[in-house]
Amino acid sequence: MDTITVGTDIKLVGKVDSSTPVGSTATILYVDDFKKVFIEWKNGKIASFSDKQILSNFEKKQIMA
Repeated sequence: MDTITVGTDIKLVGKVDSSTPVGSTATILYVDDFKKVFIEWKNGKIASFSDKQILSNFEKKQIMA
């Protein structure tokens, strides 16, 4: 992923913790002043990651036309 944009749907492509399987999807909600990125998983849970974790472990979800 090249940029972090609020509202973007993203897909986990690298392991970030033991409770979230690769392939899980989320939406970027907010980026704070400390480069902490807040996301909402599709199951409704909220999580936060550093901008570096987002850029290296997630990709933009492809929209099916």
